[in-house]
Amino acid sequence: MTDDAVSSALHVATKPHTGPITSTVAGRTDQHAIDVPPESFVIPADVVSALGQGNTNNGMEILTRMFGKEKAGEGVPIMAAGGEFVCGPQAVKRVGGGDMKKGHANLRDFVKRVRQKHIETLRNLPVPHR
Repeated sequence: MTDDAVSSALHVATKPHTGPITSTVAGRTDQHAIDVPPESFVIPADVVSALGQGNTNNGMEILTRMFGKEKAGEGVPIMAAGGEFVCGPQAVKRVGGGDMKKGHANLRDFVKRVRQKHIETLRNLPVPHR
């Protein structure tokens, strides 16, 4: 059996994932084939880390408290990276006040705001001392 066949078999056998994607693979690499519930929203790894003040595990904990993990029956395949966080459809809908499209828009705005705040924080950090 080829590596692709094994990967495909494992991909089909997995349940849809929500919550933290933990891995030693770097963020923004999208090397993990996973299934997520339809209408999920993936928070990028840099945002997760920024929420945790540079600590990805802390960022994951914050997001887990905010959005939780959901159980879902059906999934859609995506490629994800380590350090990302999958918000399930119920969380997306809740963020949108019951409206899925608004939830996605609000989460995109959330990602932008966290990135902007993180950039500002980094700009204001003192230069490391020797």
